[in-house]
Amino acid sequence: MSKSLGDIRKKIDTLDNKIHDVLMQRAELIDDIITEKRKHNLQFVHPAREAQMIRRLLARHDGSLPAAAIIRIWRELVGAVSLLQTGLKVSVYTPEGNTLIWDHSKAYFGSVVAMQRIASPLVALSSVREGESSFAVLPWPQDNEEPAWWTYLMDPDSDIKIVCVLPYGTIENKPEDTAEKAVVISKIGFNPSGEDHSFIAMEIDRSVSRGRIVDALKALSFDPLSVTSLTHADAQGHSMHLVEADDYLADDDERLTAFCQSFEGLDVRVKVLGGYPVPPVLSASNFGKMPSSIPSAPPSEKTAKKK
Repeated sequence: MSKSLGDIRKKIDTLDNKIHDVLMQRAELIDDIITEKRKHNLQFVHPAREAQMIRRLLARHDGSLPAAAIIRIWRELVGAVSLLQTGLKVSVYTPEGNTLIWDHSKAYFGSVVAMQRIASPLVALSSVREGESSFAVLPWPQDNEEPAWWTYLMDPDSDIKIVCVLPYGTIENKPEDTAEKAVVISKIGFNPSGEDHSFIAMEIDRSVSRGRIVDALKALSFDPLSVTSLTHADAQGHSMHLVEADDYLADDDERLTAFCQSFEGLDVRVKVLGGYPVPPVLSASNFGKMPSSIPSAPPSEKTAKKK
């Protein structure tokens, strides 16, 4: 071994010790924050704040360390301290044969946070509603799917919101596959991060086409990005649509009232279902592959009983 190589390794060991020292100091500061939040009954987890933190780090990042590694390291830090110490739990519904949603969930919440695989999207949603889980991860909505879990968030009394999208980080120029995407729901609320997308759910007469809905939204300065629909009518002849729109949208945005009024003579009901901070877009060379250390999804309770 050359002397220069040995010297380099000693420098790396010294840096590792310094990094470890700083991580322990950071954990102590997070402990202080958690203590103060408990005193004042404040929310522990802020996806918008976490997104801003990672954007700031990526903006200053340089060198050969992949940007994807920066995201993964800081997501682990958030999970290992904030989520773990506050006892938060995550329920994950993964459609049969889909392991990516579990992998994306582990990458976002971290390897130490308690996660359980749930047998159906409605059970996962119920676990959040009843306070058994702090978060639930559900597949990206699809046209005419059954059950359409997002329709249950339209209940006027529901305080559950979509707060995040997974995976947290996408590859530049890669064709989007919604089967690989998921959303995170919670009672913590959806807050602006500075770069967001929002979801608007609506119940409207089935005679109204998606094109007409999009045109009405654009006329009010909304920027619709996608529309998911349940086209089979209910007993009142209504269809349901979920519109993903650019930017942050508050529950009391006055344009929503104007949108309903634009369909004169028709019964229209709308509700903002939350949204998500826009994840970083990385080049393929900076993204990397999913680490093999992520454990595969455990069987759901239903599957385990069959065995």
